[in-house]
Amino acid sequence: MNREIFINVSQHDKRVAILENKKIEEFYVERPDSVNLLGNIYKGRVDSVLPGMGAAFVNIGLEKNGFLYVSDVTGDTSGYEMFSDASSLPVGGPIEAGARPEKKSGKAPSISDLLKKGDEVLVQIVKEPISTKGARLTTHVSIPGRFLVLMPFENHIGLSKRIENRAERDRIRKILTELKLPKELGFIVRTAAEGVSLKDFQRESRYLINLWNNIKARARRAKPPQLVHQEYDLILRVARDMFTNDVVKLEVDSKGDFKRISHFLRILAPQLRARLKFHFDRLPIFAKFEIESQIDKIYDRTVQLKSGGYLIFDQTESLLAIDVNSGKFVGKRNLEDTAFRTNMEAAEEVARQLKLRDLGGIIIIDFIDMEYGEHRKSVFKTLEKQLESDKAKSKILSISPIGLVEMTRQRVRKSIEGKSYQTCPYCCGRGLVKSIPTVAIELMRKLENALGDSRARETFVTLNPEVATHVSDPSRSMIKHIEKRFRKTVRVIEDPNMKIEDIKIEDRK
Repeated sequence: MNREIFINVSQHDKRVAILENKKIEEFYVERPDSVNLLGNIYKGRVDSVLPGMGAAFVNIGLEKNGFLYVSDVTGDTSGYEMFSDASSLPVGGPIEAGARPEKKSGKAPSISDLLKKGDEVLVQIVKEPISTKGARLTTHVSIPGRFLVLMPFENHIGLSKRIENRAERDRIRKILTELKLPKELGFIVRTAAEGVSLKDFQRESRYLINLWNNIKARARRAKPPQLVHQEYDLILRVARDMFTNDVVKLEVDSKGDFKRISHFLRILAPQLRARLKFHFDRLPIFAKFEIESQIDKIYDRTVQLKSGGYLIFDQTESLLAIDVNSGKFVGKRNLEDTAFRTNMEAAEEVARQLKLRDLGGIIIIDFIDMEYGEHRKSVFKTLEKQLESDKAKSKILSISPIGLVEMTRQRVRKSIEGKSYQTCPYCCGRGLVKSIPTVAIELMRKLENALGDSRARETFVTLNPEVATHVSDPSRSMIKHIEKRFRKTVRVIEDPNMKIEDIKIEDRK
């Protein structure tokens, strides 16, 4: 499988596309006005404790207080297999920097036994603020590397259950025994550690331990609420988590970020530096590799299947509904065969689209009705298998006799659509149009393509007045930047009859 990563960086946003055999499988966007909060560590102060909800609100310095469930204080080890355990952690008194409380008589403790108003606590964001909800927090801080995750308030070593090969698991156990990691710290071995050498583990464990010591020092000095550790931005997260040995190339069009990634890899994965490329071409990176057209389709409500069938995505406040239709596909045998073949193709595409669009929460998939139980089982197993590679956790209920699948998928941040669209002013919230910044950025890309091929000295752009005001704002320097780059004049014309998404570009010699 030919797996490649392409990174486009502009003054307006950072975009990452992960392709498999030239087909986009994952897409991420980060903008200056919506920076990543997931993974940030704060020294916070408990603002209120709600025993009836089993939770507490913690002030971490954001607009809304974070939400800390009792389960996020007591911890969860379901995602990995524990294979070593040091002596018990000292416990007692108020929660101190995320220490794990002791359970009494086998009964889970109450939130009021663990936290009091005014307590200072070290917490980490595990789910970003979405809509009216504040961030979800945990006291079980984790610091991820490429192959290891440092768990400073645990005292055991765990191994990802996704590493299924018994010989490989035994090899990793032996390496970790030789490492002689500090007994007071916990570590989780990530799935990406398959095949990794002792030297790689040594390099990364030293890096993570030094990073934790620095975080501890800042936390001691900090007065709550205060940020004590900021997670990497999108580009370095991709270099850490997704630039693995199965990736043949990572290409980036920003010289500064190329150097950042190179420096990062020199510390943690020097063997991958040869696969890091800088994009020199004047043609924009996403245009050259035909990624832009694939991104446009992410926002479509309808997704076409190769057979002629199609999927319809309907997002509501409470759940996401996905409808499978046979469309133009009529099959060669009978109705049951047509339904089965369409559903099998749909099961693969649904899993891909969930990752690509970063959709989460409650999801209902309405497959075409099938009479045979074996057909329903095959479709369900296909969906399950395709979701195995998804980094977001999901739970699936068996397909019903009428073809419905109920599932949940972990949601930790806004979806791609949620980041790029705003409530439509033309239909009062019943539909979506692209936001003004999104249209403005789209205009810049279209101008790059148009001006690169044009010999005209002047180019006229006609836009909706709101978009025109946004791109003409001197503080953003959007037009000035592109005029300077191409040494051409761009005239912006306002037309109140144009919709926000409308863009008209004309050359005049």
